[in-house]
Amino acid sequence: MAENKLEQMRNAHEVLCEFKFEVKELNRGYADRALRVDLDKNEITIIPVTQQMKDLWIGGKGFDLWYMFQEINKDTKWDSHENPICFSSGPLGGTTSFPGSGKTLVTTVSPLTSSIMDCNVGGYFGPYLKFAGFDALVIVGKGSDEAIVYIDAVKERITIEKAPLESIDSHILAEELTEMYADDELDKRNIAVVSAGRGAQHTRMGVLNFSFWDWRRKVTRLKQAGRGGVGTVLRDKKLKAIVVKNRDITPAWRVAENKVAKMVAPKTISTTSCKHEIEELDGIIEKWGNDPEYAIEMMQDIQERFRHISKTAIDRILDKTGVPKAYLYHIATFYKSFSLEKKGDTIIQVCMGTACHVKGAAKILDSFERELGVKTGQTTDDKKFSLDAVACLGACSIAPVVKLGDEVHGNVQAKDVAKLLKQAGAKK
Repeated sequence: MAENKLEQMRNAHEVLCEFKFEVKELNRGYADRALRVDLDKNEITIIPVTQQMKDLWIGGKGFDLWYMFQEINKDTKWDSHENPICFSSGPLGGTTSFPGSGKTLVTTVSPLTSSIMDCNVGGYFGPYLKFAGFDALVIVGKGSDEAIVYIDAVKERITIEKAPLESIDSHILAEELTEMYADDELDKRNIAVVSAGRGAQHTRMGVLNFSFWDWRRKVTRLKQAGRGGVGTVLRDKKLKAIVVKNRDITPAWRVAENKVAKMVAPKTISTTSCKHEIEELDGIIEKWGNDPEYAIEMMQDIQERFRHISKTAIDRILDKTGVPKAYLYHIATFYKSFSLEKKGDTIIQVCMGTACHVKGAAKILDSFERELGVKTGQTTDDKKFSLDAVACLGACSIAPVVKLGDEVHGNVQAKDVAKLLKQAGAKK
């Protein structure tokens, strides 16, 4: 989009209200506060999330209803000023591991049924609202002019702004606002836009559109909350959009201990503060153009250079590419060639594929465990050897196969293990 057009839009904005806030870190998934925007008064306030609310509900529709019943009365209609649109994402705020996979619950009095309705939708709006430190958002009143509510978690600032030049059509509007508020191409993933299309002005069944930046396709995409005409309510309030700008983070959540995680979690968390090593990590990442599509290749090079994937390496990839931390850890623990802990000087891989298995691979693996005094997946105390069982080494014609460091040995028998270890040790 042309920069001069964006500049014209920016210059046409008039700030009607500005509210400063501090991003609040979450406690067990809750910020214990919500945001209320009154378009009649151009007023923004913080309202509490109580323990009673959390005892009754865990967020989502429950929180929406709690706040709604404080705003409406028996005479409230869908187009009444006090009819709120309530947004909540639950205690964890969904996930941002994959494009558009977050979750937001939206509740309002429906134009179609004249009763309270709710709908849920993907996109990143709910998670980003949560990461800004708000469990819910309540919007009441009606603007006198076309406006945007902008929640900036980076500058810790919320504004209500007149926005006369932006499009009403959601696809165009999402692109305009993503371009306008993102600092650069990578920062586009941090922008989430909620809007309703032009059709919502002329029908009582208008949908809400939630945008997210698909970093794989490099395009703004939309998820729709389509039940009950909630988009019609948004347009009735003279809102063109609600925009959230996320901090440059992708938190990983854990509520309870995961039994499976214990099988892949490192005993020690490896980090480095060495300036030279950090420069090497950045060099590897930059070699692949800081492109999130090549995260696996970056990790392969890091594993080869440092013999493991450290927490520092994960953090540097996240900072440079924006690939979610949870996704990077998934890669690091899924592929056998990666390790979160530093491997031994020599990595021993015993093939357990079909051809090797039928020729006694299990006995060979047992022999290595006895000789080394470690279990599969472990490293000897002197850090000389690490033992792994792998699905295939690509040498079925000489099965059973063992790889010690860079050397492949075929037609191995259990009785050969001691000799192989002695040879490997002598080469060190």
